[in-house]
Amino acid sequence: MVSTDRRDAVARRGPAGVTVAGVAGGVGATTVARAIVGVDRGVFTGRPVDVLVCRATGDSLVRASRATHVLAAAGHRPVVAVTAADASGPSRPVTARLRLLEPHTSAVVVLPFVRRWRELAVPLDDVRDLLTRPLIELPRQLRRYATAARELRAAVSAPLPASTRRTAAPLARPVPTIGRTAR
Repeated sequence: MVSTDRRDAVARRGPAGVTVAGVAGGVGATTVARAIVGVDRGVFTGRPVDVLVCRATGDSLVRASRATHVLAAAGHRPVVAVTAADASGPSRPVTARLRLLEPHTSAVVVLPFVRRWRELAVPLDDVRDLLTRPLIELPRQLRRYATAARELRAAVSAPLPASTRRTAAPLARPVPTIGRTAR
């Protein structure tokens, strides 16, 4: 039996919708939701989500760990998207924490730092169509983020909504992004 909450969510976003929540404000949940054509649920409140977003910092990873344990106890294993804090990539302690998250998740995807977004007035405009445009058409600074977003979407295993599909842009083969960042 499907819960009323779940039925309402499916009716609102359609059967292929992907839900995204962050472990705190400012971790990049809205950016991830826009990039993978998902539904932004804001800050995680305990409701099941498909993608849980955190930053590559100790505090944020502790919050992600708590959230994944809550979801795992309810029989739900989200994909965890980790937003890189800077261009140097995750440190060794952060990478160790990421490995501790893996048993409680479907996948852990590290999203590279995009320096260009610090200079834009509305960086979310840069995120549109990342999944549907060929990588070679994207600015060089966005290609690694687009590849990671495609890996994230594939990990959720949900097809793109028909309104955003383009036939000219097949998904690239996922590339591991742990320890790698945009420059």
